[in-house]
Amino acid sequence: MSKEVGHASYKAVENIYKTLLYILIIINLTCVLLFYFINANIAIFYAMSVIVFVLMRLNFNIKHSMLISVLFHANTIIGATLGSVVLGWASGMWIMLACTILVNYFLDFDSKRITYAIVIMELLILIALYFFTKDINIGLSKEILLITNTANIILIFYTRIKLSTYADIITAADYQRLKNETDELEKLSKRDFLTGLLNRRSIKNILRYELSALKENENPNSNLVVMLGDIDNFKTINDTFGHERGDAVLKDVADMLVSIFRKDDYTCRWGGEEFLIILPNTKTDFLYKITARLTRSINSIKLPDKSAVSMTFGMVVCTNKTIITMDELIGKADALLYQGKRNGKNRIEWKFD
Repeated sequence: MSKEVGHASYKAVENIYKTLLYILIIINLTCVLLFYFINANIAIFYAMSVIVFVLMRLNFNIKHSMLISVLFHANTIIGATLGSVVLGWASGMWIMLACTILVNYFLDFDSKRITYAIVIMELLILIALYFFTKDINIGLSKEILLITNTANIILIFYTRIKLSTYADIITAADYQRLKNETDELEKLSKRDFLTGLLNRRSIKNILRYELSALKENENPNSNLVVMLGDIDNFKTINDTFGHERGDAVLKDVADMLVSIFRKDDYTCRWGGEEFLIILPNTKTDFLYKITARLTRSINSIKLPDKSAVSMTFGMVVCTNKTIITMDELIGKADALLYQGKRNGKNRIEWKFD
């Protein structure tokens, strides 16, 4: 697969899910105020939902798009049901569910069949709510009914228009291409056959995306870190103990690197005995912790003669809003790596960019 997914498309997808979280926060916060004087238990439910969605927005990660989609559906179904049952159909609380049905097109599900099934399910719930709640009347004034209905109608139009704006950036075909290319990349060309790590081709796509995202990073203590490591004296290991032992060392090093770094970090076999590691959204204090134990952990891998395996790393720390090309960044890491070789090996040479 040769085409690259544009950064604009990624950002549009991210904005869709950020918008959904904002909408969920507004809906639930409004319901807290509405139900505060009517039903305290329901108000508590909405208040807890507000906290959950605020935390998800503050710690937003596009990898959680499926979770956001599921929570969006679940929360609006529960909210529309509670609101209609307690306040009655005339309150217009069912409009939230109608909004969800209309925005299904934008959400992240694996197939059209799942999307259609969810639409049908929510439509049936909406019909059931009408028949079960159309005669409920708790004596709300005309003014309150006007406010609740108007607010819900404004919400549905705002949501539809906002998401349609992002759909102009990623058409249905473009969004499907994004999904297909991402899935295909993961299935076919993501892993190195020997170590199971990411290969050079796939990590280049990841690094391009992370560098684009770095330009818009507003967090002063969130850095993008790139490390290029090389197993010291690897040719000697192969010549002395054979290529099978050399392959075993590569696998052991790969496993050790995966165990050391975070689950959201990316580890790649760059080529031969070289490894590339990408650490997005990394705080400075974490760097000191990881570098302190990285060389010790690699040294715990032993050769048949009980000598320790060692590696030398070049590490570049890119602060937020750094503008640098992928080739420039890798070139700097490579230069630091060879500086470490000249300075005695089994060490980490690093700098802030």
